[in-house]
Amino acid sequence: MNIITIKTTENFHAGQKAPSDIIEILKKEYNIRTTFFDELPTNKILKKITKRLNYTYQFLKSRIKNEVVLLQFPFPETSKILNPIFLFNMKLLNKKKTIVLIHDLNGLRYQDDYIHEVEMKRLKKLKYIIVHNDIMKQKLIDNGIDKDNIYVLELFDYLCDEIDLTKENKKINKKNFKVVYAGNLAKGKSPFIHEIKDSKINYTMNLYGIGIDKDISKKIIYKDKYPAEILPSKLDGDLGLIWDGLATEEDSNIGMKNYTKINNPHKMSCYMAAGLPVIVWNKSAISKFVEKYDLGYTINSIEDINKLDLKDYEVKLDNVLKIREKVINGYYTKRVIEKILKDMGEL
Repeated sequence: MNIITIKTTENFHAGQKAPSDIIEILKKEYNIRTTFFDELPTNKILKKITKRLNYTYQFLKSRIKNEVVLLQFPFPETSKILNPIFLFNMKLLNKKKTIVLIHDLNGLRYQDDYIHEVEMKRLKKLKYIIVHNDIMKQKLIDNGIDKDNIYVLELFDYLCDEIDLTKENKKINKKNFKVVYAGNLAKGKSPFIHEIKDSKINYTMNLYGIGIDKDISKKIIYKDKYPAEILPSKLDGDLGLIWDGLATEEDSNIGMKNYTKINNPHKMSCYMAAGLPVIVWNKSAISKFVEKYDLGYTINSIEDINKLDLKDYEVKLDNVLKIREKVINGYYTKRVIEKILKDMGEL
């Protein structure tokens, strides 16, 4: 199996974490080779031409070797000039042996109609497509993709170090509980954390990530930033918050809050690996997973955190620990890839 993926610069957010985990999980199960495409932009014509030729070579090489190919989506090159070249390169792949695993749908993420059209054209050329959840599956079906070509991952796995096993006996202080928020903390990305007033909340929020490097208030406390591999072991709190945009639903149809209606935030997997029940927006796609397995609480606005009834916290924690065992061992990735390989006749 050849895994073709985009290589990005390592930093303190989860951008490359999920694709890297996919590779590591499958290395333990199958004989794979990995091909990295460099996403770093360049203005040098010769390097641009070389990069295009590399795509052609790698796709053709996989076809000649008659190997299964796993493409980690989104692909590069969505410009109007270069997209036809990439579509031609995709024709070199063996459709019957090519899997695409969607990490993001950038057209929907950025509400860009042109990129969305490009992405749908690319996906229509493939037979085995892995999506996050049933809502994303329906979105592709609505855009003309055959439902029989779509497989649901359900949740991204999260490989990590130094797992804290003491959470099995964790008790929550309901009068002074701690909420964890990990991610991009900049005001433009997470404005809600800058809107919260100490006088309006009955909990403490611990922040982890980039974008700020100081406490916002006495109850909104900056803890630090950590590499994704060790982050779950560093999270100090009782509940993990998954939220984007404003503290209310005013921006529910724009930006990242709108995108969470169809995608599974990687933050969810991080919190599961950390053994934290979660708080999620009740209109987000991941809320369906949370409710199905009773992993936390759904809210309309940040104000609703004050109203949480935590009497069943220990039940939810126990359910989270069962999911944690799966995500830190690659269960969801292995399950969906095995299903596809069986359908291909490779197993």
